[in-house]
Amino acid sequence: MFSKTKSWITYCLYDWANSPFATVIITFIFAVYFQKAIVGDPEKASILWGWAIAISSFLIAIIGPILGKFADDNYSHRYWLRLFTVLSSIGAALFWFAYPSEDLILYVLVLVVLSNTFFELAGVFYNSMLISFSSKNKIGRLSGQSWAAGYMGGIVCLLIILFGFVQTDNPLLGLEKHNAANIRIAGPIVALWFILFSLPFILSFSKKIEKSNIKLKDSIMSFLLDLKNIFKGNNKGKFLLARMIYTDGLNTLFAFGGLYAAGTFDMNFSEIIIFGIAINVTAGIGALVFSYMDDLIGPKRVIIISLLSIIVIGFFTLIIEDKSYFLILGSSLGFFIGPVQASSRSFMARYVDSENKGEIFGLFALSGKVTAFLGPLLLSITVYVFDSQRVGMGSIIIFLILGLLFLLRVKEPRTL
Repeated sequence: MFSKTKSWITYCLYDWANSPFATVIITFIFAVYFQKAIVGDPEKASILWGWAIAISSFLIAIIGPILGKFADDNYSHRYWLRLFTVLSSIGAALFWFAYPSEDLILYVLVLVVLSNTFFELAGVFYNSMLISFSSKNKIGRLSGQSWAAGYMGGIVCLLIILFGFVQTDNPLLGLEKHNAANIRIAGPIVALWFILFSLPFILSFSKKIEKSNIKLKDSIMSFLLDLKNIFKGNNKGKFLLARMIYTDGLNTLFAFGGLYAAGTFDMNFSEIIIFGIAINVTAGIGALVFSYMDDLIGPKRVIIISLLSIIVIGFFTLIIEDKSYFLILGSSLGFFIGPVQASSRSFMARYVDSENKGEIFGLFALSGKVTAFLGPLLLSITVYVFDSQRVGMGSIIIFLILGLLFLLRVKEPRTL
């Protein structure tokens, strides 16, 4: 058994471990590298990257809740968490072979689909452990603090890559800048980081695992019956619907934020990384500050305040022309993005009991991914029609507004 403090630190360490994958691979480093060094065309890169993220999101939406239910039935949460952590780390390491060549476009896209799918599926089982590491009246605090730890992990990893490999004439490990080796090394760094810092959490579970003879097909049938009840006038279903919509907007923002900064404001790799660090700093601070408010005023109010702020700031971010103002406004978005993510998780955790945690957070993943192709798809279509990244990014605000309106109709679950 862990002491309370050690238990919280262990849980937070996994967020610290996995966040660089999203920060470095999906948003700031390889997304921009894909655009500048492999594709060479901002609009084409946005479209291709959007399709890759959309396909991955569809797979997560289908697999996540079914595996979550199966894990509940067979007490196999630890197994799936370990498996997908290892697979996503391997995927990150394989970005080392993403040489700056148009011939590798398909390789990178397939790698994005697979590694991101494994990464998100690991998150299903990690999130389901939230109630095991905290009492329900302090769920908001742990969720926010662990999310803040994740942002800090992303910052440290980005700093290592920036000053150790990108913004230096003598990259560490004796690497040369030929064939973008100093950029490609970010993949193996993320892989090593993920494995190393996730070990305390992965090894913290009891070695004794109960087993049952329930088969996958039985779990699927049971899940489909549960799904019908959840979305039949159920308050839980209303929240999942609201989150599905506003998360579409946030996921699209994450996937295309680096591409937008590079294409519209012509930011180089160093500027992109600095921008990424700034957003992670503000997001971490926001998640930490609002973690205390979550348990005091409830996660619903935190999400509403944060979404309203993102909508207003996001609008001004899209109409400005000056790079300096973009950096200021774009960074300030992070202060409210962190709380939306952390409080959404704590909101969902209030519906969990010991028998359904995998299924609940499988549904949580489904709500964040089942229509996640719509955001990238709409953005890709908009960019194609208007030949403008700026207009395409404007589609994100639509999802945030609709999600907010649906959230207003949701009744918050009681804190036990």
